[in-house]
Amino acid sequence: MKNVVILATGGTIAGVGEPGKDTGYKSGSLTAKELVDAIPELSSIANIQVKQVCNINSDDITSALWIKLAKRIAELQNNPQVDGIVITHGTDTLEETAFFLALTTAGTKPVILTGAMRPATAAAPDGPANLIFAVKSAVRAATDLASKKQSEGNDVQHHENDCAPILVAFADKLISAESVQKIHPNRLDAFAAMDAETARGNETARGLHFEIDGEETLPKGTLPKVTVLYFNAEADAAQIEFAAKTAQGLVIAGAGAGEFSQSWMEALARIQIPVVITSRINAGRILPEQLLVPGTIAGYSLPAPKAAVLLRLALTKTDNPAKIQEFFAKF
Repeated sequence: MKNVVILATGGTIAGVGEPGKDTGYKSGSLTAKELVDAIPELSSIANIQVKQVCNINSDDITSALWIKLAKRIAELQNNPQVDGIVITHGTDTLEETAFFLALTTAGTKPVILTGAMRPATAAAPDGPANLIFAVKSAVRAATDLASKKQSEGNDVQHHENDCAPILVAFADKLISAESVQKIHPNRLDAFAAMDAETARGNETARGLHFEIDGEETLPKGTLPKVTVLYFNAEADAAQIEFAAKTAQGLVIAGAGAGEFSQSWMEALARIQIPVVITSRINAGRILPEQLLVPGTIAGYSLPAPKAAVLLRLALTKTDNPAKIQEFFAKF
């Protein structure tokens, strides 16, 4: 059997509440071992190891925890005794963690993220089925990789910055980290891929890789701070100026094709930090020729949360808007 390591970070899948109820639970209550021990079927699918990275509600995830998780994955990618990696995670920010890992994880072993919409103590928890599906998906991907290596020859060289396949396994669907979005706050089938237009270019983007090791890259052990602002009718432009004083970058979720009021245009023209323009619609693409303020950056197909992840990583390399635009153009 294949060897799969489960990295647990908490979330609803490890949530505990009043038996039989779907709400009113505390996320991240069960340990990784307790979670796995409650699903005996897993031992018939793969040789399972469990490691607890953290045990939190995913709304409390930080870039420091992302970096810690990425370093654990890097160690496992280099371990010849490991074939695949599964990550249990809360659903609220799962797509952001998945996207961060897609941009920072080198190697070829599959990394599969999963979670749950109901706690472990619900009358019909969905976590066990999702975790079984994730482990099966990791085994399948690892088997396919082994077959490919055998057919190509064991001496095939892989570049050290080859991007590992990062996928989300949820409700019997496998979705790429670049395309996945949470689309419903309650439904068990809570995740979907972005439409074909916004997903276009993801294969090109797979070659985009950021190193996160070393004091020189991340001197504080965290990513640069980026603030996301959502435009609505009569939104106060003063929040733009405040954000510019407290963050190193800004993402605007604009109306329609990334648009906003005259007062926002004037405020954005005054600030000196990189600004990425996205749409609050979370579909379609924002192109450079649509930008209302010169010097801002088109977010292309990325929704605001993922644009914030990419901007934070881009800021570890440069604060030049033209250079940052090159990163976003891959999407």
